[in-house]
Amino acid sequence: MLESYLISVAMKSTILLAAGLVLLRCLRRQSAAVRHLVCLAALASAAAVPLLALWSPQWSFLIISLPAGPRGAAGVGNNLATGQFSWPMMLAAIWALGIFVMSVRAAGGWVVMLRARHRSTHFLDADGAEVRIGAVSTPLTCGVSRPLILLPEDARDWDEARLRAVLLHESAHILRRDCLAKYIAQASRALLWWNPFAWMVAPRLNREQELACDDVVLSAGIPADFYADVLLELARDCSHSLALGCAMTGSSPLRQRLVHLFEWRKEAIHARRRTAIAIPLLLLLMTTVSFAEKIYKIGPGIVPPKVVEKSEPQYTDEAKAAKLEGKVVLSIVVGTDQRAHDIKVTKSLDEGLDAKAVSAIKTWRFQPGTKNGKPVSVQANVEVNFRLL
Repeated sequence: MLESYLISVAMKSTILLAAGLVLLRCLRRQSAAVRHLVCLAALASAAAVPLLALWSPQWSFLIISLPAGPRGAAGVGNNLATGQFSWPMMLAAIWALGIFVMSVRAAGGWVVMLRARHRSTHFLDADGAEVRIGAVSTPLTCGVSRPLILLPEDARDWDEARLRAVLLHESAHILRRDCLAKYIAQASRALLWWNPFAWMVAPRLNREQELACDDVVLSAGIPADFYADVLLELARDCSHSLALGCAMTGSSPLRQRLVHLFEWRKEAIHARRRTAIAIPLLLLLMTTVSFAEKIYKIGPGIVPPKVVEKSEPQYTDEAKAAKLEGKVVLSIVVGTDQRAHDIKVTKSLDEGLDAKAVSAIKTWRFQPGTKNGKPVSVQANVEVNFRLL
């Protein structure tokens, strides 16, 4: 089951992220706010795939306990990796290690952000958010439940026009809840760190955030040339940006933002009304892909599969000579095609007998399990007993 889980997660998350990138390409002439929503939907849906794949009742079900007769000769069995360090387990361990490293990296950003927030001093209040002066080199917004705008020390000397432009941009981050979107992107990239598409979509989300907030500044009547000068001065003074904050100059290539400023059209900010259909379509794709070919476990509402045709597994000559007896427990997925798939040995007896049990299970025919009367793929356990008569 671990092998099929890893393959399913890799395929589904890649499809969702690729769909998001294709949709971004199609919407390149639309507003940055729309493209930002596409990035967010793609990352959130892709990150939900491994979590949804784990969601199912944690019950198991014993289909049959079958004794094996002593007759038959040894044959070529199915070569299974029953050792402790199979490749799916190794991949899962590497995946978990990567998530841990990314989480530690994010936690470091949290610590730096909290330290800057704690050491800041009150400056003024703007649009329901407190503005504070802190040890930062660029204006940024942080916090979800209690949003806060942090400005660098030299903000005390800014003229009114420059301060207004900066606060318009940062207030737009708060109104759009961009910090929450950034946290989701951080979590998605940590969970899918092995997927190159995640590293393409997450920076794109940051970039579209900044462009969307720039749109808000321009729509408020700030001249593009004046605002471009503000961005250039801030970029010159910026030495770093905090990883978990919405930094005004740290998340988007400056050249692209400057080009965007002088190509901006006021009607473009309303383009999301004409293209909002793109978001439900992506969410529909998310639902379809995430739940496609779902494998159920026995639980409420699930009728377990039944064996309707079986063949008896045979002893190997070596096991007979050693007078080996016991049981082999296998985990299988009974598909809607009435056959067993993803057969894994969960309790081994002997390499040869394990292979004989697997070979026999492959020939069995089942009545598929059902959910609400419809055939579904169901995970189950099979216990095969080997006894010498």
